[in-house]
Amino acid sequence: MTRFIDLSSKNPSTVLQVIATVLLVVFFYLFGGVGLHVDYILNSSAVWSDAVDIQEYMSTLGSNRVFFWLLFPFLLVFVVFLCAIKWIHKRKTLSVFTKRSQFDWSRVFLSFSLVFIILLLTTCIQIFFSEEIIWNLQWHRFIPLLIISFVMIPFQTTLEELLFRGYLMPGLKTKFGSNILAVLISGVFFGLMHIGNPEIEAIGYHVLSYYIIIGIFLGCLAVFDNGLELSIGFHAANNIFAALIVSNDWQVFQTDALFLDYSAPEFSLNMLLVSIAFLILLVFIFKRIYRWRSLKDYWV
Repeated sequence: MTRFIDLSSKNPSTVLQVIATVLLVVFFYLFGGVGLHVDYILNSSAVWSDAVDIQEYMSTLGSNRVFFWLLFPFLLVFVVFLCAIKWIHKRKTLSVFTKRSQFDWSRVFLSFSLVFIILLLTTCIQIFFSEEIIWNLQWHRFIPLLIISFVMIPFQTTLEELLFRGYLMPGLKTKFGSNILAVLISGVFFGLMHIGNPEIEAIGYHVLSYYIIIGIFLGCLAVFDNGLELSIGFHAANNIFAALIVSNDWQVFQTDALFLDYSAPEFSLNMLLVSIAFLILLVFIFKRIYRWRSLKDYWV
């Protein structure tokens, strides 16, 4: 039986198809990113050549407007990428989402709900014992943030799942013939994609280990469950939670969330181990719900 990770082997991509797709993704991502600077130029006295940091954008346009523009390129690339799959690779778009005959929304919602609830419970405990996490609810800012988060973030997170778990990972499986190598390499690339995030500068390069482990975990979910639905739900819950519930001035999402965290940025070994334990727990919860076979069988 053909698995999700093997779908691209049925219609392997040529070098030209891959290059064309990558160039389209990069071009439209950069093109979409121009919107923020155009908006800033139109609403300030700055000229086009001025170098502007994120704080200047936010002081001029407001955090919600900047947040929208930061997410807008992902919406653009999401559409372009699916068009590339259909028209350049000549594949059904469903094939980069799942092995199932139709996309399983119930899996997305279950994964989203489970992850969001667990994050909420653990964060409530953290807030209870911390004096540096401050209540910040401002309805006139939070409502637009809520709308932007639930409308735009799923495009960002789903696009990343498509690129790394729906496109790159099966391509690596076709190239190397190994599920393990495909998951590990795509996970490393996913982690390295975050190297430009502000938290890397604030905490250090060792925090990339967290992103790499998350990438490997999401790849495992796609292999075990024969589709991206669980990965998409997890990724969306994680990012929406980060935007809406607790924010700070050193992470990639700097929003008017319900709480602001003024503690010093850090990422310790204990935090990494707790994160790994959380991910392992999720795997066994999903295994029980969806009755996966012995996990070692999926690496054959």
